[in-house]
Amino acid sequence: MEYTFSFWADYDYSQLGSIRQLKRRGKKSNEIYNDCIIMLDTETSRKSERQGESNHIVAFTISIRAKHENIVTFWGRKPSDCIKCLDLIMSHMNGNRTIVYVHNLAYDYVFLRKYLYEAYGKPTRQLNTKPHYPINIEFAVGLILKDSLILAQRSLDKWAKDLDVEHKKAVGKWDYDKLRNQDTVLSFDELDYIENDTLAGVECIDALMTNLHHFIYSMPYTATGIVRSETIKRGAKFGAHERFMKISPSFEIYKRLEKVFHGGYTHANRHYINTVLEDVRAFDFTSDYPFQMLVNKFPMGKFAKYKDSTISDLVKLSEDYAFITRLILIKPRLKDDSIGMPVLQSSKCDRTINAIVDNGRILCAELVDIYTDEQTLKIIQEQYDYDGHCCIDCYYSRKSYLPKWFTDYVFELFKDKTTLKGKDIINYMIKKGMLNSTYGMAVQKAITEDIQEDYDTGEFSCKSDYTEENYNKYIKNRNKVLPYQWGCWVTNYALTSLYELGSMCEYWVYSDTDSCYGIGWDMEKVEAYNKKCLERLQARGYDAVEYEGKCYILGSAELDGVYKEFKTLGAKRYATRNMEGKLKITVAGVPKKGVECLKDDINNFQKGFIFDGKTTGKLQHTYIMVEAAYIDENGNETADSVDLSPCDYLLDDITVLNWEELFKTEIMLNVYTDDFNYS
Repeated sequence: MEYTFSFWADYDYSQLGSIRQLKRRGKKSNEIYNDCIIMLDTETSRKSERQGESNHIVAFTISIRAKHENIVTFWGRKPSDCIKCLDLIMSHMNGNRTIVYVHNLAYDYVFLRKYLYEAYGKPTRQLNTKPHYPINIEFAVGLILKDSLILAQRSLDKWAKDLDVEHKKAVGKWDYDKLRNQDTVLSFDELDYIENDTLAGVECIDALMTNLHHFIYSMPYTATGIVRSETIKRGAKFGAHERFMKISPSFEIYKRLEKVFHGGYTHANRHYINTVLEDVRAFDFTSDYPFQMLVNKFPMGKFAKYKDSTISDLVKLSEDYAFITRLILIKPRLKDDSIGMPVLQSSKCDRTINAIVDNGRILCAELVDIYTDEQTLKIIQEQYDYDGHCCIDCYYSRKSYLPKWFTDYVFELFKDKTTLKGKDIINYMIKKGMLNSTYGMAVQKAITEDIQEDYDTGEFSCKSDYTEENYNKYIKNRNKVLPYQWGCWVTNYALTSLYELGSMCEYWVYSDTDSCYGIGWDMEKVEAYNKKCLERLQARGYDAVEYEGKCYILGSAELDGVYKEFKTLGAKRYATRNMEGKLKITVAGVPKKGVECLKDDINNFQKGFIFDGKTTGKLQHTYIMVEAAYIDENGNETADSVDLSPCDYLLDDITVLNWEELFKTEIMLNVYTDDFNYS
């Protein structure tokens, strides 16, 4: 069929009858999928300049692609017509299951939900990652809406560029501030914009599906799902699930592991807050988490009870044993004020008394009660003095290397990613995403929240049936092959590597998970560290990857940036100017283009500065739910909607504490209830 861009009511839908069908393998015989890639998108408008009022759809497109060819893009104006178009598509294809992708389903679904319910009834199945974020919605008629944003992990514009598909978003051809009605005439540029959106989408899905060797019905929901299916397939040859069952922790130990788990270390040195620094250099690890999985030993058996102990005793055994322990510290305090990157995380503590906190990290306290591991204990021992401590509720597991079939796969992905860069852009982006997801599989929670939508009100409820019975169901699932404790220890090892790297500069000023920003780097130490990484890899049967004259060492620290100006106000709040003079910002919640607000002056990056929403593009979501669809005063079909309003961001900093004031308050405590000799 020759591709056409057609108004939805003008197309000969009988042409879609030639699209073939697929029966899902191993499933019920009545599940017959239409073998085509479909993407739907809507464009919306405000009714007036006022914010916080109902919005309406002003255009929609639906693109269909089959056998690697674009067939048609339908367009229309009203939500009811969008549903009619879907009806015609499904009724003229011979399958009884039709998958339709939406890039950011969470947004478009709100505008269409009442029209979908009127035509097809309430959804029969819905999967949500969090409230207002569905990633899969199914209806009894066989319509399946899937979110492609969570699969791509990037905007459609970037996805199309990364995969270098034929059609890209026609950025700039749609004015989002223009008020439109459903009868507003669309310009050629506007029509081009909406056509390219869904064409880019189906081409990206096709590129991904082809390179993964998947069918339309077997495509994973998420980026992690891509690598999970391959891991399960490879692991099956080596009895991976049986091993998983054998070493998975009990429910009680699992609950402790959730407390031990921590994310990446992101922190700003309190001594350099709100100060413009010069000649700051950033070093990034090369695929740090995959490196940790290849070279380190992990808990390889059931955790067993261990006697009450001390930090020193557990650290001495840390080479061969992994430990979970409840650590209680009496009057912990940093050994001196020069320690700018404290390790104790206040949010992970079960209990603290009179803690003095530096942007989430504990400087000193009367008491700290926290579950932790032997790797973190090493850093605590180096950084803190304390009047007494104990390690109670201890459990241990013998350590060994991860199974070779899995580490071989991780290294294979790293090698593929490295050698495909610049040569096969589609495969490169896929392998890069898969490599980054190998860690994510190991930290999947056994019990997640059940998030349900009230289809009448649009409100969401969350409940977690956190029981041993549900935990055991998870463990018995044959698709589970990577124990949760492996993921916990990946981040534990990454933390120790980060601290080792941070010690190689005179002033460690900022860190973000796998990168260190510092002044006065000792390059001999960095080179020695990288040499050690290579030696550790070689000891495990791996090596550097050479590609186009460059040597890539997994886990090595590589120079990522040199900055003539650097300024931070705390975690996820910093500005840099590179040697070419370009100013950039990283502020959680503020798009990168917010740098324009600074007027090219890093001194404007300070507490109280406002990043205005119109410049940054930062938007506030307001959900507007109505009892029933209606026709507004301008003749627009209107129902539930999301108002996206420019949202200002007030820049704040952390409280910089006076070291001399930290230890003045003395409080008598009588809180120790455990029968243990605190020493």
